Amino acid sequence: MEFDNFTGSLSTSIGIVSLLIMTFVNYWLWCIPMNRIRAVDEVGFHQITETGKRKKLAINRLRKSRKAGKMPPAFPNGWFVLAESRDIKPGQIKHVSALGTEFAVFRGEESEKIFVTDAYCPHLGANITVGGSIRGDCVTCPFHEWSFDGNTGKCMDIPYAEKIPESAKLSTKTYMEANGLIYVWFHSDNIEPTWFPPVLDQLSPSAPKSWVYQGRNEYEISSHIQDIPENGADVAHLNAVHKTTILAGGEPSQWIQRLTQWAWHEWGVQWAPETEEGREHRARVELKHEMKVFGGIPLFSLNVVGEQIGPALVHLHFESFMGKGVMIQYVLPLEPMLQKIVHVFYTQRTWLAPYAKMVLLGESILLERDIAVWNSKTYADRPFLVKEDHLIRQHRRWYSQFYSESSPRFSEANGIGDW
Repeated sequence: MEFDNFTGSLSTSIGIVSLLIMTFVNYWLWCIPMNRIRAVDEVGFHQITETGKRKKLAINRLRKSRKAGKMPPAFPNGWFVLAESRDIKPGQIKHVSALGTEFAVFRGEESEKIFVTDAYCPHLGANITVGGSIRGDCVTCPFHEWSFDGNTGKCMDIPYAEKIPESAKLSTKTYMEANGLIYVWFHSDNIEPTWFPPVLDQLSPSAPKSWVYQGRNEYEISSHIQDIPENGADVAHLNAVHKTTILAGGEPSQWIQRLTQWAWHEWGVQWAPETEEGREHRARVELKHEMKVFGGIPLFSLNVVGEQIGPALVHLHFESFMGKGVMIQYVLPLEPMLQKIVHVFYTQRTWLAPYAKMVLLGESILLERDIAVWNSKTYADRPFLVKEDHLIRQHRRWYSQFYSESSPRFSEANGIGDW
């Protein structure tokens, strides 16, 4: 009798736990946008067998001892995404270290306008993002309470001074907020913007709420920034790196690849720079993707049109049986050889959330395979190319427009730091 009561209670408990797990999984699948974040030591170093601190030390040694090659300048000229709009609420301030600069990004309390300035107070050099406060559209330094206007950088108040020096200003940056992102303009010659990132009408705050935020991924990569966009013109790497099904994971072993040979990806790609006046900073990528199983039965297909915009932005436009989607890719150089790459995914409401997650997860897995190569490769300044690699040569010529004579060389920037 007691045994029957025990087994009955156990069955009830298992049922309740199973129901709770299923409820949570369903809630995550349908209601929570994906947010996949991986640090530099979490992807692309599976060959290092140490764990914990020893693994971090081994990766740092590998990054420092790796043959760098004769690389282009560390930071190209163009627009870069410092932060995502949803992450900075009114009255909040954020520190961003990138492009050899320390930025302060904050949002006004009442106007809710974004401002981007230098992070260091011109008075005695305190970092205004560490303990600084926002009052109206002004940021107040935590060290001596000097207050600066976010629009102009002009000092508006010094509590203990009779007069404010006319030249007391916080350095402001050229920036814009669009597509749910906060962009900053970087140019080594301090030239004003010659082009701007395109605004996606379907993502504007005034647009009908027919598009949905489905999630994002974020990765740190130990490579030069140019290696990343160059992938768009590297046709041959698709079958070498991305033919194996995503079911095998981001860094599949040989036996996993053999085990999953019953499914594979097929790719077709075209890349070309735009030549229309005023659009020379853009290029177009057309990608056809099909997943096949069991001898060639098509499982699903996806057509992607990509717009490369400057040195660090890509808009990927999707067409699927569920409707349209757009994935915004941005790369931000944290150091000369440490990049942050992010994909932010939006779709029409016709997309089911689980399917959108599958697409974003699949993209993440394919990206992790590229990262495994980027983390350990050298930059080939004079590569041996066959005629089928002609798009790589063409891409390098196109990308060279984003460097100038004064662009910081690798040796002049911060090099490879520990993390």
